[in-house]
Amino acid sequence: MAQQTNEIVPIRTIVILAFSATAGVLVEFYDFFIFGYAAASAFPKVFFPGLPPTVALVLSYLTFGAGFPARLLGAFIFGHFGDHVSRKYSFVINILIVGAATVLTGLLPGYATLGLAAPILLVALRVVQGIGLGGEFGGASSLLAEFGAKRRHRAFWMSLANLGIPGGAMLASAVLFTLSGTFATTGWRVAMLLSAVIIVPALFARYKLTETPLFEQLKQRDQLAKLPSFDVLKRHARPVFLLALLSAFQQMDGYVSGTYTISFMKSAGIPLSTVAMIIFLSRIGDIAGVTLSGPFADIFKRKSVGYVAIVITTALSLPFVLAILQKQVLWVLVLQFFMTFFGIGLLHGLAPILTSESFPTRYRYSGTGIAYSLSAIFGGMIAPSLLAALIGHDVAGKWYFVPIVYLIYCVIAVVSLPFIRETRDLTLEQLDRDESMPENAAVARSPTRRA
Repeated sequence: MAQQTNEIVPIRTIVILAFSATAGVLVEFYDFFIFGYAAASAFPKVFFPGLPPTVALVLSYLTFGAGFPARLLGAFIFGHFGDHVSRKYSFVINILIVGAATVLTGLLPGYATLGLAAPILLVALRVVQGIGLGGEFGGASSLLAEFGAKRRHRAFWMSLANLGIPGGAMLASAVLFTLSGTFATTGWRVAMLLSAVIIVPALFARYKLTETPLFEQLKQRDQLAKLPSFDVLKRHARPVFLLALLSAFQQMDGYVSGTYTISFMKSAGIPLSTVAMIIFLSRIGDIAGVTLSGPFADIFKRKSVGYVAIVITTALSLPFVLAILQKQVLWVLVLQFFMTFFGIGLLHGLAPILTSESFPTRYRYSGTGIAYSLSAIFGGMIAPSLLAALIGHDVAGKWYFVPIVYLIYCVIAVVSLPFIRETRDLTLEQLDRDESMPENAAVARSPTRRA
């Protein structure tokens, strides 16, 4: 029998869920970041030899970027099944797809062996990987939000949906550091094949999950949406796009400071092993930011955390780039740490909180996944490729494009924030009740404060 929504889920259950979500996200984003590191250092020569260095680098980043629209497709597909059939099994299948695509990429011969077929297959595998990853955020956010719906510190549990991202990034950068001597030739293949080993415990943990009480209640009442991925865009298009524009800043910062700066620092004369260590240590700031985002969101309100994180990160982008050009490694590390803490960590934790609290249960998997995948296109797909094209290897002469890109994304995010609903004092049950009310009554009704 389904658990009633007026019962608080035992702490043991939600801790196991948090581990399952975090472990799975860690594996999937380990794969994702390894692909990004390879795109920045190995793919230009392996898959695009004979081309001018800047052109090869841009094509390599575009290959990396192909995963972002694929993530949106995955969010539609897994959002449909997650909201209409089963949150659990959607959450299991997506991790299998990501792991298989990454292993096959690690085995893929280069241009010297397959010719033009090599980069074509690389893009195809990247698309498959992106489709699988597109189901990740919606699943982790929905499960943690709904299992933790009645808990006093709901925001903390929801923020953990993205804790695996810095964990995956740290693991990827540790592997990059360990294999830095051979990463650009054969090390990237070893790194990708390692995902076959680390995926097993995460897959087992997810298989043990159950459906959430809120989802089971809708299922028993036959109130699940028939086409949730499309219906959410009809009924909740405004929060989908506003949340995407807000999270685009975090995506931009994550992929610019975490992938693009690899080639930027190399062009500035900083060794790859040093770059890997800087990225690895800065991810501690990401973990700290995610962990503190929930308590901060409760104390200072959700949107206040967003304003502070975005503005501070933008202000730090200028001295960060100048420190790279002057090869002041210690300052690069310090500045990247704080940019990661504010611009990635706090916003990483804030994203599942705001998105999960913006959609009712019948659209939560779809709405959160689509909004976050759109933000990945706006921020992660566009920014690194754009900077690679604008700057090329002339980092000394065109460095100013980096803080300009940060400023543009900052303005967009800050303008979007006032139109997003403050959800600190809103219950998930209230969202479901509002969904069943006439539209004008739902808008007029004030949010209910949690006990």
